[in-house]
Amino acid sequence: MLDALHRQGVGIVFRRLLEREAFSRGLPHHLHVVFILPLLGDNDLSDALCARLQRWLSTEDHGNRAVYVVAHGDRHVSDEFVSHDTPFSAKVRNLFRPVGAFTLHDAKLDRYTAVPLSEEILRGVRAMSASDIQQLNEIARLTVTPPLWQPNKRILDFYDQSTGYSLLRNQERDTLRRIAACVSALEPRILKINNAGLDDGALPDMACALRAQVIDFGSNGFTLDGAARVLGECRWLGFAANGLARADLSMLPPSIEHLYVQKNRLREFVPVPEHAARLKSVSLYRNDLISLEWPADQTAIERLNVGANPLDQLPETLSNCLSLESLGLARTAIKRLPDWMFCLPGLRELDISYIEDVIPASQLKKLRQLPVSLITRPGYIVS
Repeated sequence: MLDALHRQGVGIVFRRLLEREAFSRGLPHHLHVVFILPLLGDNDLSDALCARLQRWLSTEDHGNRAVYVVAHGDRHVSDEFVSHDTPFSAKVRNLFRPVGAFTLHDAKLDRYTAVPLSEEILRGVRAMSASDIQQLNEIARLTVTPPLWQPNKRILDFYDQSTGYSLLRNQERDTLRRIAACVSALEPRILKINNAGLDDGALPDMACALRAQVIDFGSNGFTLDGAARVLGECRWLGFAANGLARADLSMLPPSIEHLYVQKNRLREFVPVPEHAARLKSVSLYRNDLISLEWPADQTAIERLNVGANPLDQLPETLSNCLSLESLGLARTAIKRLPDWMFCLPGLRELDISYIEDVIPASQLKKLRQLPVSLITRPGYIVS
């Protein structure tokens, strides 16, 4: 692996962690540190190595470093990768919790993975600037547990799998403002703030951070009106399970192309023409809509899911949506498909699960003759 990194022009200072002098010499000028750690036979990390790593963390200025960990041990079919539930993974992640710019690589190191692992590390190094490292490590200091950061895709995810909540949950307002300032400097392309227990009152403190192209606000207490006041040039907006009763798109920035408001309590969905004309995908799945309005000039929509709503018919204006590729009607009250649906030139996927048995057999036969993939309930065969 060291040879592979050398061949890619990477300058390396090599130290053995178990050598006594490893800590006395320090690594003052290196932003990126790679640990190659041996796995015990049961995918564990030895106590001696844990102690050495803890000592390194206590003596080094890791606030300005990015850390990459690679596991070196047996690879076979049953455990080719380092899974999250192994003792090795749990201990390593716990030890490096103070380091926000941290990556534990899934693939184990052997002669077959040395080159791809070195290339993966190098991609991470090139994608992460000194400023990125400082901001991530500051966020980790503020949240105690670091968020998930994927530098190549610039994805920042505050969801903590160990607790089921966001790292932003129950944060003081001053701390939330400081975290938002770090996020703003980090400039993620994708920002995930799920299960944080936040409402509109937190939005002014977070405003500077909400400049990502993709933002997921799922499972909070935000309103569309409140979020719209602070959103930047967002293109994809996730608003699942926020308790929304009404969605008026007139408040949203014109940059929005993809809107996901599934699993709310929507009784009213108002897509105004000048906004709706820009939407390419919308999910209204599992709400309380008994009717749906759709502007006649909205023709850009490609994916629409209205499943699990008490709708018994679709608006005639959807017949103008010649770009519609995917339509979800699962668990609705629709008993007959509109005739115009069979004339949509772009339709390639239709979800009729749990209403297959009420749609007329003649329409099902007609659907089977079209180049449309039918999604039905598990085990159901459309005859």
